[in-house]
Amino acid sequence: MLRMKKQYVTNESGNKIAILLDIKTFQQLEGYIELLEDKIDLGMAMKEPTEFTDWDIFVKELKREEKL
Repeated sequence: MLRMKKQYVTNESGNKIAILLDIKTFQQLEGYIELLEDKIDLGMAMKEPTEFTDWDIFVKELKREEKL
């Protein structure tokens, strides 16, 4: 679980209006979001397996096109 060190910014009335994060926490949060996005992308890709090409076929096509 991600533990966030955060500070709140308040307005003149004392209402919380923003959050300050230290750089390390922000970078961890970015990494966590990226991981979640990757998991979502993988889940979507697995629902449509027709977009995948068999590895052996892929390699043969590259060789035929002289790209490998």
